[in-house]
Amino acid sequence: MTTNQICGVAKWGAAVDDTPVPMPQSVVPVVVLRAQAGIDDEFVLVRDHNSPNDTVFRDDETIDLSEGNVFYSLRRCEVSPRDACKSAPKLAVFVDDRMEVVTRPKQTGKSILQLFGFPLNIKLYRDFESPEDSMIPLEREVLFREGPVFYSRQGGGGLKVIINARPFTEEDGVKEEMTGLEIASLVYPENPENTRIWSLEGEKRPVDHSETIEIKNCTKFEVVRKDVTGGFELTRLQREIAVLAQGEAKVSLVESPSAVVYHDLSVMSGLPVEETDVLVLIPGGYPGQMLDGAFLPVDSPLLGCVKGSPQDQIVEAVGQRWKLVSYHPHTNGIGPAWDPTRHGIHTYLGEILSWLHDAK
Repeated sequence: MTTNQICGVAKWGAAVDDTPVPMPQSVVPVVVLRAQAGIDDEFVLVRDHNSPNDTVFRDDETIDLSEGNVFYSLRRCEVSPRDACKSAPKLAVFVDDRMEVVTRPKQTGKSILQLFGFPLNIKLYRDFESPEDSMIPLEREVLFREGPVFYSRQGGGGLKVIINARPFTEEDGVKEEMTGLEIASLVYPENPENTRIWSLEGEKRPVDHSETIEIKNCTKFEVVRKDVTGGFELTRLQREIAVLAQGEAKVSLVESPSAVVYHDLSVMSGLPVEETDVLVLIPGGYPGQMLDGAFLPVDSPLLGCVKGSPQDQIVEAVGQRWKLVSYHPHTNGIGPAWDPTRHGIHTYLGEILSWLHDAK
């Protein structure tokens, strides 16, 4: 008997222009998805494969979300002939109404919890149209086609330690006696040898990898890596910004959130302003993970003039608040496909200028 037979129909959802959209089932008419996503008639719906040949859907078609549930809207007049798409689609996974995008259709309970930054003592459930949802163990295979919507619940009791302010339980491998190396493995399982450990019980003291410690409930530790590198190549960013500086462009690197701000960019005449600043977030996997989207100041009169729908996401940086606009120059089939060997902060400026000069 399959999980679906036990629990009923899995809940489904889609991501359209970076916005979660709940869906009644995996197979839906295009017009239903368009309506729920609020897409105007002048736009078509496109499945995102991160390819120049992303799949464009006619309004009279049906979409199977299990084949890819990440979409964006594109003006009908901008759709050009394209070959059949052979690239893997992007897949949106939802936990507690939060969304993350993956490309691997096979996950585990553990990998999904880690994707959303949950500690591994959190219990994960696939969400069904039924009160009989079943918990997903850490090592159980999770297939995207069986449903992308999940929710979390706090784990139970038992022996627990606190490492770097995160709880770990017996389900994670906590036991009554542990070596320093075993404690480090809870936080850094791939390379626990490359860590330093401190006990926070009483006076803070270092713990050797070979030392055996009696674990009491809620014993506290700190574990840190010896070698620390950033989530992206800072030197590469600095080099790309230096290239722009040589051309007298004004670009600032923001530490929190990780972003760059392009300053004083010119705007086509006839619009409410002559120039603007634009913020672009830097993904953790940059440059392997592409730059995407653009933020304008929340009070910018250009919102609604530039292409792309304003989104709910707001960030604060360099003393002001910024609003995300759904702009995807490297995924909509018009701009070039992202190539980390050629593209970067220095080339994305051209895409931003094209976007601003096309505002109406």
